[in-house]
Amino acid sequence: MLRLSLGLALLLLCAALVLREGLVRHAEASRPDLAARLWPASGNALALLALERARQSEGMADAAGQRLIAQAMARIPAAGLPLALAGLDASARGDLPRATALMEAARHRSPRLALVRGWLINEYARTGRYDAVMAEAGPVMRLSVDSRPQVYALIAAIAARPDGKAAVAGALAADPDWRLPYQQWLAAQGPAAAQQ
Repeated sequence: MLRLSLGLALLLLCAALVLREGLVRHAEASRPDLAARLWPASGNALALLALERARQSEGMADAAGQRLIAQAMARIPAAGLPLALAGLDASARGDLPRATALMEAARHRSPRLALVRGWLINEYARTGRYDAVMAEAGPVMRLSVDSRPQVYALIAAIAARPDGKAAVAGALAADPDWRLPYQQWLAAQGPAAAQQ
């Protein structure tokens, strides 16, 4: 009888945990504030709340946002989103070397985060790291098909620079999946662009 009671109690506990997890997963997407209030707080919900705060303040996290980022990092240490948020905060504060390091770490943890890839391609272009731009071009365009015209324009601008031609030529020589669409886009831009 005792075994049956313990087994039933364990079964009820497991059912409650499964139900809680389902509610948390549902709330993370629609109501991250609710998911963050449940015990233990959901790391994804904490990160989404931090992202919301960062969006409201142009990327810079206030004290509450920084606490949310730290809590999200503690709850989901292998995730990229909390690192990306810390990177955005560092960028907004002007600490670009730290921001770049955080964004690169976020990319390694979550390679499909378009936010990270987009930030990195812009930062690499700004700092003249054209080989790194070319390495990011394919992933950025695969993650966001709508970004293709902007990435093509960036590649064309780099190809027009004396210090960027070799990076573009090297990337195109590797025959990436975007080579033909890029060349078609370039040809549609007119004869001056097509000569690049």
